[in-house]
Amino acid sequence: MVAICFYFEVHQPFRINHYRIKDISKHNSYFNDSSNKSIFEKVAKKCYWPAGLLLASLLKRHPNDFKVTFSMSGTFLEQCELYDPKLLELYQDIISLPNAEIICETSHHSLAALWDEEEFFSQIKIQKNKLKKLFNVEPKAFRNTELIYSDNIGRLIHKAGFQVCLLEGWEPFIPEGWNTHHVFHHPEISELKLLPKSYKLSDDLAFRFSNRGWESWPLTADKYHSWLEKLLDGNHEFIGLFMDYETFGEHQWADTGIFEFLDHFVTNMAFDSRFQFMTVSETAQNFSSRAPMNVDRPLSWADTERDISAWLGNRIQEDAIQRVYKLKTEIMLLDDKEIIEEWRKLLTSDHFYYMCIKWSSDGDVHKYFSPFDSPYEAYLDYVNILEDLEIKCAEKLRIKNLAQKNIEILNKETAGENLECEKTTQVSPPRKNSSPASVKMVN
Repeated sequence: MVAICFYFEVHQPFRINHYRIKDISKHNSYFNDSSNKSIFEKVAKKCYWPAGLLLASLLKRHPNDFKVTFSMSGTFLEQCELYDPKLLELYQDIISLPNAEIICETSHHSLAALWDEEEFFSQIKIQKNKLKKLFNVEPKAFRNTELIYSDNIGRLIHKAGFQVCLLEGWEPFIPEGWNTHHVFHHPEISELKLLPKSYKLSDDLAFRFSNRGWESWPLTADKYHSWLEKLLDGNHEFIGLFMDYETFGEHQWADTGIFEFLDHFVTNMAFDSRFQFMTVSETAQNFSSRAPMNVDRPLSWADTERDISAWLGNRIQEDAIQRVYKLKTEIMLLDDKEIIEEWRKLLTSDHFYYMCIKWSSDGDVHKYFSPFDSPYEAYLDYVNILEDLEIKCAEKLRIKNLAQKNIEILNKETAGENLECEKTTQVSPPRKNSSPASVKMVN
């Protein structure tokens, strides 16, 4: 038997407004609400609704033979609440099923694991609270933003209380003598299990499914089934099919047949006793880790390099992330919930992804996702917003400090008045029992 672990990442960023130099100090809205709403509604219509309804149907039709795992960024969940609460109800219904699981990630889909450990833990805490509130779930497993993982990040994930983590199944990091279809563990923390993505089989669906130039086009459920059968040779234990949820309907449009493929594939596999669908947590429970997996540099699921160059590969990206994290001290000192939330939305990895200047096929993917005409426009709008945010923080801090000083002065004055009052009370002569008039009367 070979296990199939179907995992979907669901995420939407809060895209920023075009923010010009002349806008700095005006404190206009940083986020493009109309664009975010229209994009969310478009993707919901093409993907979130049809894919969710199909998965709900499959999960209910095959309660014992089909299982899925999701992770949903906090920014996606917030947009669900803002723009389509009924859609959120659909996914609450799905996650309530015993054959569905939701795992944890950073609340704002950030790169904090690479930059700021304290912020990384804060965002995990926020996300845990969100999942508890919306789904009544305490997640047991973790996936970091864009599957970014290293030995050091593994230590942080374990410190945050997780014992299972997903990562890219990139061959150079797979332990010698093994393949991507096994469970591994952290080199120093044996209880932290690592589940690699079967990137070739996953990318066949996520990237190549509709490519008419691909030698395997068209990909049918039967053909894909036959590829998985080749893994029944005793040398493979589980298949990690990890992908963006938008694969279904958004990246691969409905007219490519992706929904029919999903329906037929799941149905075929559900009736094939040689395979068994498992959630992420079940896969970790059912398979022993085979070897330590050393990841000595950040590994991700993006671009051909599988590193972090998609977000931090050039000087404008480095400058942007340094500037935004540099604001943290003032932001936290201000202790203003609205501004902290604005700052955290600016930490979302997508903003740095739009600033990537790669060429070739990787560059085309970046352009596909970017709302900007160029990476430089993305950078300029972003840093203009940071300058405005810095000014806004400074203004609010001055007002806060001034208010604090006024309170201190008022407290001192009040304390002085009370002291004076006490002194006045102490030096007042004791009240006589008889008034002068009564004494005069006696005389």
